[in-house]
Formats: sequence, structure tokens, C-alpha cells
Amino acid sequence: MEKKLRYSRQREMIYEYLKNSHRHPSAEMIYQDLKQQIDGLSLGTVYRNLKLLEELGLVRKAVSIEGVDRYDAICGDHIHFLCRGCGSIKDAANPDAQKIWQAAKLDSRYLPQKMDLIFTGLCPECAKNQ
Repeated sequence: MEKKLRYSRQREMIYEYLKNSHRHPSAEMIYQDLKQQIDGLSLGTVYRNLKLLEELGLVRKAVSIEGVDRYDAICGDHIHFLCRGCGSIKDAANPDAQKIWQAAKLDSRYLPQKMDLIFTGLCPECAKNQ
């Protein structure tokens, strides 16, 4: 029997924040940005809600940088670019996920379910400063 999920204003605000953010924030970034708007918000609450939103398939971990998970509300297959200079994460424009799956040439016994593809390098601003 499926347990009914109770409404949480904190969870809703965290999810809305993620849907409107293009910077792929960490739990700490979300906490810092929302703590003034949400009475009683704790970092633990942010982590618990991110875990639940991930289990519900509403958000995903985009990438981990030095052990810190960064989150994305776009859950479909797409590519991320991680700048090793400033740590920014950007979504790649219009990748053809089907071609990438085909190029992987996995043995037919495998059943892939999700693609996490991350390019790393320098963003234009960091490359300019090299």
C-alpha cells in the first residue's frame, strides 16, 4: 500500500526554487537563499526534501563537485558542462540523447535507464582569464 505524501510548504518552495534556478545549486546554496523566506528552515530539512523530491523523480543530482551534490529539476536526459575554474554548471543546448545512447554501444543484456553525461573544462569567462 502506497503511503500518502503530506503537503509541505517548505518542500514546495524548495522545488519551485530548483525549477526556477539554472545554476544547479547544492543543498547549502538552496538553504542560504531560502532561509530568510521560510521560517524554521534548517539545512537538514533541505537535505530531506531534496532526497524525497529525488525519490519522486522531480529532481536529480546533476553532478558532485568535491563531494558536494548539485541538483537539477530537469530530469530528462541532457548534458551538463562543469567549469573547473569557477564551478558553474550549465545545461548543454539540445543534445540528441538518442544518438548518444546509440554511440555507447552497450551489450544488449544491459538495460540503461538514465544518462548522466558531464563535460568538464573552462567556461568562456574562466578561459578568457587563463
